Amino acid sequence: MKTWAGILICCALLCGCEADRLSKLKKENADLKSKVEKQDAAVDYDLQARCSKDARAWFNENWLRDKDTFILDYTNHYDAKLNKCFILVEYHYNSAFHPLNGSAWTNDLVLTDVHENAKYAKFAERHVTNMEPTISVVNEVITCEAVGKKCNTNDEFYKLIGPYMND
Repeated sequence: MKTWAGILICCALLCGCEADRLSKLKKENADLKSKVEKQDAAVDYDLQARCSKDARAWFNENWLRDKDTFILDYTNHYDAKLNKCFILVEYHYNSAFHPLNGSAWTNDLVLTDVHENAKYAKFAERHVTNMEPTISVVNEVITCEAVGKKCNTNDEFYKLIGPYMND
């Protein structure tokens, strides 16, 4: 009987020690996970900041305003999954090919990988306004292609490039 009682007491002590040890390991694991998440956030922030800086430099090297430009701007995004820095340039300019009594302008959108200087998508749309004999407006998609897929509208273009500019 004494042997069984001793064995039960030892088991109870061991189980108590194991429970304390398990609790301690769980806490250490949670602490390590929190530290890794903080480090990942810091690295992600650094990569986003580098992307922003590199995108600005790339834009300034590759795009120039002239007298026909009325919008020339960009947005950039660091895609952590792909480890790539993307820039979407929006360029609106007056078209030289316009009707005698009207106007015409073109809207270009270009998505590029900043570091590889690789074009991922392009959208171009011409807008023509005629004043005579009656007022008429014509909007024509010239080019719409994103990551190897053809598209027909501005909305389709943005849906195709969404994963590159939002993830």
